[in-house]
Amino acid sequence: MQENVIAKKYAKALASVCNADELVNIYDVYNEISKAFSIKKMYYIVNSHVITKDEKISFIKSLINKNINEYADRLLSILIKNDRSCLLPFVTLELKKIIDSKSNTYIATLYVKTKLDNDSIYRIQNNLGKKLGVTLSIMQEIDSNIDGIKLEVIELGIEVSFLKNRFTQELKDFILKAV
Repeated sequence: MQENVIAKKYAKALASVCNADELVNIYDVYNEISKAFSIKKMYYIVNSHVITKDEKISFIKSLINKNINEYADRLLSILIKNDRSCLLPFVTLELKKIIDSKSNTYIATLYVKTKLDNDSIYRIQNNLGKKLGVTLSIMQEIDSNIDGIKLEVIELGIEVSFLKNRFTQELKDFILKAV
């Protein structure tokens, strides 16, 4: 949790000095590096006390197939020199959120018991997107424990759900109050 808070500060700092194109370029570079962090050996390398910090910087830069701009290079150096290279995947996620919010695009998670067809997803995506005034991209999560439907847009703080057991309980409560 603390990693997200620190990463958010780094990402906001980057966003304050970069234009939109530079920010997308930095995201692309950091995303490439972050993919390498999914390998355990990468963590051992960047956290090793045997390898110098300059060697770590050179190694990480060797993983990149794109040109790295000065802001991305500086932040990368700062993270490694301060032994915070493990924050790079978190910074990448925060950069993605900033880019999406600037373009008014958000990712929503739809929790369902069985997979919905693409037409239904498309309709939900368009209708809710119009109501919210944003562009949504919906990812489905199959949850066998859920009896209904639940949609979350975390970045906007929105949760919409229709759960059968909750509806039944609310109906019972309403009837008991009416009596």
